[in-house]
Amino acid sequence: MKQAAWFAGLTLLLSPFFFTLYRLAAFDTVPHDDYTPYLLWLDGNPLGGIPESPYAYRLLSMALAWPFFKLLPAIPLSNLPAILPEVATRAIAALAMLSYLATILTAMLTWRLAKTEGRLDHGHALAAAALAWALAWYTQITAIDALALLFITAALCTIRRPLAFAALLAASIGVNEKIALVLAIWMVIRTALDPDFRRTFPRQTATAIAAVLAYAVLVAVLKLPGNEYQLRPGGFVTTLAENIHAYATPRGLVLNTLPIAVLATLAACRPETDATLFRRIDALLIPTLILVALILTHLYQAGRIVMHAAPFFVIPALKALQSKATLPKNP
Repeated sequence: MKQAAWFAGLTLLLSPFFFTLYRLAAFDTVPHDDYTPYLLWLDGNPLGGIPESPYAYRLLSMALAWPFFKLLPAIPLSNLPAILPEVATRAIAALAMLSYLATILTAMLTWRLAKTEGRLDHGHALAAAALAWALAWYTQITAIDALALLFITAALCTIRRPLAFAALLAASIGVNEKIALVLAIWMVIRTALDPDFRRTFPRQTATAIAAVLAYAVLVAVLKLPGNEYQLRPGGFVTTLAENIHAYATPRGLVLNTLPIAVLATLAACRPETDATLFRRIDALLIPTLILVALILTHLYQAGRIVMHAAPFFVIPALKALQSKATLPKNP
């Protein structure tokens, strides 16, 4: 009951940010993947349609947005294009609500994780929650990246319960493939370099790898069209060169370099702790995700892809601040 009250209170307190998300998506003011037709298709509306790969594999994310589509009334906006039908604005609002609530839940789970795994005091745990919420805005928040961040954070919260962790990873295959990919990369790195982690989480690591393989099988079987370059290793060099060139543009600096720099700064200020889930070697996750983004995405995606690793760096960064705050002062 206490957690539900906090969630309800935060939802009301931060409600202007829902309308911000809604406006950003409705007026198409920032680059984002448009899932509106997919949600309309799920509802059986003739204006809907199944998107290309890889978006089509994220059916469960649309299923999570669908209740909001049915429950939310039409929310009018000034100067909204007349060609946008009301049913489309309702779908946009539903997707905005999904992302909005996902950011709040991510913050709440981060607070819990900060208390249990990071052993932060109340004030620094709240700061960690606020930082997690803020970093979500570096992702494609007007789409479904916030939902992926929520699942990754929830996975860290359930990692000591193998069945719950496995259930979450199984569901993530239909929510967003980046969830299992980020977790699998992190766990493989930790398994290879951290004996304590290797002894503690062998089943969970196998589960994350299995989720990635299951998604690969799904793609191989269904073979939905779209973004074929991601499945052609021969074209990775060309994609890599185009992406590196994009980094030097003003747009590349904002969408790619800045988010990576922010996360790298958090990784650099973290102390080595005895917390099993947070170690300095987790910083290797950042260059690994940069490489993944360089060869599997195009132009302006790297920053938001790398920011999916934020849950691994928020709590240690606040741990560093807490450690400095508790150091004895020189007389």
